[in-house]
Amino acid sequence: MDRNTSRISYRQGMSSQELGSYIKAIAIPIGVFLLALVIIGQFGAFGQNILAPAASIMWIAGAAVALKIPSQRKSALNETHAAVAGYLAGLMLLKWLIGIAATTSSEQLMATYSQALPVSTGSTISGFLQSMLWILSFMTPITFLTLQGKKFITFRRTSAKNKVMEQIRGIRER
Repeated sequence: MDRNTSRISYRQGMSSQELGSYIKAIAIPIGVFLLALVIIGQFGAFGQNILAPAASIMWIAGAAVALKIPSQRKSALNETHAAVAGYLAGLMLLKWLIGIAATTSSEQLMATYSQALPVSTGSTISGFLQSMLWILSFMTPITFLTLQGKKFITFRRTSAKNKVMEQIRGIRER
């Protein structure tokens, strides 16, 4: 008897829902990564020196939480993708708004609002948006790292408490 014919194996095809989940599991991180590459490239040296390390640290923190806390793996990865994509897209939006505000003169603003405005208003708006860009470029990753750290600390406390409770139950049962 041929060895291959004596072996029984069962095969089950992949459902469309499983295929969709595999595609999403691959496409979403790749899409966020490509978005990051494009946006970091648009910012030049600021993107390379500040945004790329910040986004990388966010990715690493999300991956660390996903590896250390299996029960929250899916939510940690989804939060990481949303946070990195939102962070970079938000900064790109601010850059676009700065470009619009920089070309707007105070005379155009006066005509828009039908009232007298100080001559420096146009540059003040642009300066405010630039300050906001700088603040958000640092505060968003810090906030995300704090959130992930809190998750990890909460998990450690819960697991330690559960371990103590199991030990107490074991002593009672003896």
